[in-house]
Amino acid sequence: MLFDRKTLSAAFKVSIPVLMGYSTMGMAFGILMVTDTQFGPLWVLLLSITQESGSLQFASVGMMKTLMPLAETALMSLLINIRYCVYGLSLIDPFKKCGWRKYYMIGALTDETYALLVQDERPGDVKREDFMFLVALFNHLYWIAGTVTGALAGKLLRCDMRGVDFAMTALFLVILTDQVRERVNRIPALTGLLSTVASLLIFGANRMLPPAMLAMIFILLVLRNKPALKELKEECAK
Repeated sequence: MLFDRKTLSAAFKVSIPVLMGYSTMGMAFGILMVTDTQFGPLWVLLLSITQESGSLQFASVGMMKTLMPLAETALMSLLINIRYCVYGLSLIDPFKKCGWRKYYMIGALTDETYALLVQDERPGDVKREDFMFLVALFNHLYWIAGTVTGALAGKLLRCDMRGVDFAMTALFLVILTDQVRERVNRIPALTGLLSTVASLLIFGANRMLPPAMLAMIFILLVLRNKPALKELKEECAK
């Protein structure tokens, strides 16, 4: 057996909250993909296997519908997922110890997976490299199962699917509400809000995302040495 039962059990237990979230969010994406575009369940499966980023996958529905140019698609993909570069920096040393599995784990890194890997809630006698790999794998499988189930449901069920596309927005609003309760998170949250509103007013709804993301990155880089943001960085490093 490749992994012992204790390691499998430990990884599965900590990933259960992700299972709950990914199954529902994945279904929302799968339904949206097959109802708003001409792509079927097989394309949903391929996309979920090769590109595990829920926010980008939801955004890709709009990209496909509007036939967004390749260069703009690449830029938006980079800006949406650029946060993973920061995540990866803190996991360089742990990933080095994972051997060939590190290549898969780099591609399977998501916000939720990163949080579980950093928390490292495993029994002391469970090998960390095996635990990390299984957490990433389980989370990836949850997302694939959720998206494919949603795609099949969207094809088979003929009912009103309006409002499904709000699922990702609702998730981010919940996360934002929780985050801004902490004082140290309010500058990034306010930066995101002002950048988004300004870009919406200047560039319009269809072109707002790239300039909004660039503005957020620029402003946070300028403010990175401010006391409040230094405190936030120290909290994240713990």
